Amino acid sequence: MVKIIVPLILLSTLGACSMLTLHPANFAWPIESVLPVNDEGMVMEERYSIEFNTVGLFFEEFQDSLSYIGNNIRMIRDNGGYYYITASKFKNVYVFHAQEGALVLHNKISISEFGIEDPVFNQRTPYIELIDGGKKIKLTDMGIEGGN
Repeated sequence: MVKIIVPLILLSTLGACSMLTLHPANFAWPIESVLPVNDEGMVMEERYSIEFNTVGLFFEEFQDSLSYIGNNIRMIRDNGGYYYITASKFKNVYVFHAQEGALVLHNKISISEFGIEDPVFNQRTPYIELIDGGKKIKLTDMGIEGGN
């Protein structure tokens, strides 16, 4: 009897220690958000309950601490929960993940040597599609799909 009870107790104890995982989960936003940057460098998207400071992002892109003034950012979220952010005149798309009250850079994807003029994001599972003029680029959190 003891040989049966001890393993049952061990199995129930180990089961209680496992991490609850709910999957599959899809974190994608169906369409991009175009967010105006305020005078303090902040953007806010009420629909998805996100707010963050863009000053560091614009400084990273332009090496100018005031380059955020009068700008908008374009942002979309993929199935895995990564945030893709860019803006007009940016040479890069920045991919972030959320971590303890912050957006942390996951990847910086070089898109254009001269800067994109009028970027638009689309959700094209499993990719994020970036359109600039007639050019379409398929992105993942790791970079450009197909090496374009």
